[in-house]
Amino acid sequence: MTQQPPAPMNYPSQWNPAQPSYGHNQPTVGQKSFLATWLLSWLLGGLGADRFYLGKIGTGILKLITFGGLGLWSLIDLIITLVGARKDKQGLPLQGYDQHKKTAWIITCIFFVLGLIFGGIAAATAPTPQTDDSSIVSEAEEAADEAPVAEPAEEPAEEPAEEPAEAEPAAEEEPADEPAEEEPAEEPAAEEDDSSVPAEYSSALTKAETYSDMMHMSKQGIYDQLTSEYGEDFSDEAAQYAIDNVEADWNQNALEKARSYQDDMAMSPNAIHDQLTSEYGEQFTSSEADYAIEHLND
Repeated sequence: MTQQPPAPMNYPSQWNPAQPSYGHNQPTVGQKSFLATWLLSWLLGGLGADRFYLGKIGTGILKLITFGGLGLWSLIDLIITLVGARKDKQGLPLQGYDQHKKTAWIITCIFFVLGLIFGGIAAATAPTPQTDDSSIVSEAEEAADEAPVAEPAEEPAEEPAEEPAEAEPAAEEEPADEPAEEEPAEEPAAEEDDSSVPAEYSSALTKAETYSDMMHMSKQGIYDQLTSEYGEDFSDEAAQYAIDNVEADWNQNALEKARSYQDDMAMSPNAIHDQLTSEYGEQFTSSEADYAIEHLND
């Protein structure tokens, strides 16, 4: 009695018996939302909120204490998010990029253009430095007009004309009194010069002292923060006045920054030196960074 051969098993068309199955596929998209990352990077990027959301705590803290790299780091992260190159902590792409990228680009571009328009209008309609300079010139001219007026000095000059013999001693005695009358007239002029500094310049100087004393920022870092439209938005002249007049030890500021990187983030001396001199970091000079590394363990 012959046996019939067993019927062949019908495997699913998409199943390969030679390839093992693990029960699930590896995920190709992360759990973090593109919309949430984009909004946090746009609105709170200077505080590192987008990096905290993606689970990148270390760089989030660094971004927070540097105010988003003085705005540059925040801008770079926003652009990376918009082009779809942003990844979460596990290195996976963000969820919902293909569905919402067009909306994100349109809204970002609209607000960027509006910011440029309103910024240009505000700059064109705010001639404050010119009015301050004109008031300084007018005050100086008024002081110059008032100072030469010394009528009492002319009266003694007319009296000696009647007695030529006594004119010489009178002329010699009177000049000794004239300097005493002119000295008080010069002191108010000096006081006016002290009070003639524009309010914007004084405010910029106060801000510069705060950034230097409390945050130990570099000279270039303070200047960029004062003039940035995302920072203090002072004029270039006011910021330069503040940098020229602020009392700061830039070497000591670099040393304090280096110690904070070493204590809080356990960075190496070479990495600290690069961070101190980087144009996207603290922007100290090479000599200031060298001083900080040399005295780091004092």
